[in-house]
Amino acid sequence: MDNFVGKVDVFILPNVKRPRYRWIVRKREDGRYVARVPNMGVLIRDLILKRERDYGKETLLPRGSKPWMGASNHRKTQKRTQKRH
Repeated sequence: MDNFVGKVDVFILPNVKRPRYRWIVRKREDGRYVARVPNMGVLIRDLILKRERDYGKETLLPRGSKPWMGASNHRKTQKRTQKRH
């Protein structure tokens, strides 16, 4: 996930159903990532601008967070596995 530092992307967080947008600010010495959450009312198209007022405070990403690869890939693998059984 080192290539996500400084970028806004969608992440799957543990114990959360829907993927969420996060701005990965930096990586700590112990390997955990510090991210910022977008404020309410900010348009998705404006998230890439990374304005200070559009994001909340810095927080740690929970362990087990991973980037979202897209729903289309997930559905295809589910259909293939269901047909085989």
